[in-house]
Amino acid sequence: MQQITSKDNPNIKLYRKLSSGKKYRRETGLFVLEGIRLISDAVKENAKLRSVFMTESCAEKRESLSFPDAFIVPEELAAYLSDTDSPQGIFAICEAPRKVSADRTIKSGGKYILLHSVQDPGNLGTIIRTADAVGVDGVFLAECCDLYNPKVIRSTMGSIFRLCVSEVKFDEVFPLFKERGVRTYAAVIDSDAVSLTDCDFSEGGAVLIGNEGNGLPKEVSDLCDVRLTIKMQGNVNSLNAAMAAGIIMWELKK
Repeated sequence: MQQITSKDNPNIKLYRKLSSGKKYRRETGLFVLEGIRLISDAVKENAKLRSVFMTESCAEKRESLSFPDAFIVPEELAAYLSDTDSPQGIFAICEAPRKVSADRTIKSGGKYILLHSVQDPGNLGTIIRTADAVGVDGVFLAECCDLYNPKVIRSTMGSIFRLCVSEVKFDEVFPLFKERGVRTYAAVIDSDAVSLTDCDFSEGGAVLIGNEGNGLPKEVSDLCDVRLTIKMQGNVNSLNAAMAAGIIMWELKK
């Protein structure tokens, strides 16, 4: 493998620009990966890796893994690339998965999560990972934080390569849900809304979940067929967005 020792190397500069720049990620269709589990999952799912950077100690531990365009970097350069407190010494530049249109994803009887204005990268990544785990048919993002933010990608734990995740606009997906007979549900905090456990998802459904702090604006929730809520006990009156989404997805896929 070739060695890179300078921060001024074009490959290192590219990685850093992709790591910090949403606009640059969108322009190039590239994003970054960090960590052996995430990069191994990318390989298993046939993701296209442009470049891989490893420390010598990491390369020795991972002799069974073979990557195209792999480079050895010193520990100090690995620390420069890392976005975590405990770097594992392996990084990659990856091509974004091929986009699948909402028109091709939404099907009669399908079960979907639609996220509106979710801004915390950890929450978004966790929701995508949970959706993959329970077998949701697709996740749609409307005005959310960048899907390819390194913290989102890390939180998905590889699910980004297995699940259909699409950025959409409401005027694109709601007509498709209606056309294909997929009932839509707005998740709200409202004692007058239908309890989640009383909702019948046997013929599919799409649940809309809103922003961590403000939930769904009324004009957005009004787009849905049904308003649902998680009935809570004691003095608890709200849940973390990722936790609420997990509970909803479990009921959606039962």
